[in-house]
Amino acid sequence: MYDRRYVLRGASALGLGGVFMGGVGWSKANDTVRAIIPSASADTLAVKVLLDVPPAHAPQLTIDGRAINAERLDVDGYSWGFVQGGLKGGTARTVALSDSDGKALREPWQLKTLPAPGAEPQHFRVLFFTCAGGDEAGKPYGYLPISVRRALFDRALSFSPDLAVANGDHIYWDLWTALKYRRDPATRAATEEQYRKIAWIDEDSAFDSETNRRSLNTIISRQIASIYEDRFASVPLVFVTDDHDYFENDNAGPWGYTFPPRPFIFGLQQRTAAMVYPYALGRPDLGDPYKSGTVETVRVGNLLEIDLFDCRRGWSTGPNAGVLFPEVEAYLVDRLKRSTAKQLIQAPSNPLGWTAGKLGEWYADGASDESTFQNDKGYWQKGWFEQHQRLVAALSAQRKRAAISISGDMHASAISAISSSGDLDFSANPIQAILPGTIGTGTPGFPSSARGVAPHHAAVLGISDIAKMEERNGFSIVDIYPERVEVKQFRWRAPEPVEAIATLQPSHSYTIERRD
Repeated sequence: MYDRRYVLRGASALGLGGVFMGGVGWSKANDTVRAIIPSASADTLAVKVLLDVPPAHAPQLTIDGRAINAERLDVDGYSWGFVQGGLKGGTARTVALSDSDGKALREPWQLKTLPAPGAEPQHFRVLFFTCAGGDEAGKPYGYLPISVRRALFDRALSFSPDLAVANGDHIYWDLWTALKYRRDPATRAATEEQYRKIAWIDEDSAFDSETNRRSLNTIISRQIASIYEDRFASVPLVFVTDDHDYFENDNAGPWGYTFPPRPFIFGLQQRTAAMVYPYALGRPDLGDPYKSGTVETVRVGNLLEIDLFDCRRGWSTGPNAGVLFPEVEAYLVDRLKRSTAKQLIQAPSNPLGWTAGKLGEWYADGASDESTFQNDKGYWQKGWFEQHQRLVAALSAQRKRAAISISGDMHASAISAISSSGDLDFSANPIQAILPGTIGTGTPGFPSSARGVAPHHAAVLGISDIAKMEERNGFSIVDIYPERVEVKQFRWRAPEPVEAIATLQPSHSYTIERRD
């Protein structure tokens, strides 16, 4: 376990540095502001600002003309946070950002609190996507160019979502699994060459070494700040953490398991989150910040609740194995029973309904070819599926709400309905299992090319497709009403022209009716 001093030190000690190993730059919001990352609740607005150069004095942010205290989020002063509570729910505010002398750093913008508890909004729109990370110089794995990812974001934002959920894999820069254990020696050597050119993280040196500081700054800048910039300034964001966000893949071998995260990679994730993840305003108090940090709840008046959870940090093995901490599992089941929201959506980092034969999935399915280098399913734990069974049973048992899961991790788009899992029958309230689409994946990053195994349904499930699975880039726009949830999926993949993204139309539309 990690003591509190370690966690706090890991969350605050590193800046966003402007020195790049290899000299590869990135685009940014303007000459001063690299990125603006907002979040919101019913009574709070919060903004993180990443600057190009550390200022001599703290930048200034105002909400409706009222100055908000600045919180420096790193030692060097590249990352700054602003949090204002006590606000009225469902109200748009004018936000302005300037330097310490009052010079505007951006045009003022609008940011709105979420509807207050007890409010009865009739509509709320959420943008869902996954796997936006990856370095565009990322051979041999393959990620979309930054410009294409921005185009996908811009098309998604053209539909004016009220909230955006970025579900996992904001960063891809695996350490031991990329440099020591996975793939062939030539590929590992090529990965090391790339890392040394762009951002080398050295676990043999002090965690706070100059090399590690600069490298983490570079990775954050190239993979997160470069695509978000300030385009989400008026759209509150929620980030879910997945395996690659801990700088590893979900693997195991004679050397052990990659999760729960060892202290070094946990520190990398914590520092990244402190600097550039949106403020998590809906963490429950589970008695332990380490465990509470894996779950977040967003509440939208009486209309909607979204429960988001990280399925990596809580890994355990043995007779009582699970991928979630027991406290998190209990919290999620309790929310399903107690929530008064008209609609409830679960957003796990690990997808329901689908497998690509990887170790860290809910399901036992492995690669069909037992010689496949990544087939470490022998280390899979039966308890992970048993936990899945408890969660899906509770999800389907809702009396009036449809059972909806919009997940992360899988590099694909799909809509399916799960009617059974093992000996559990969900026919009375099938689970709507949705893969929302991936932003950053490029060939050969899709499972069928990277692993030789296309996403498919787990053998233990009774499941039918509503919108067929496709390994394409894209996103989902989800409209929530008191009586229904409407899902529209947008899909694109090269060699389709990039210009087509600007007018991309829904590939599939699906309506999920409330049960009463």
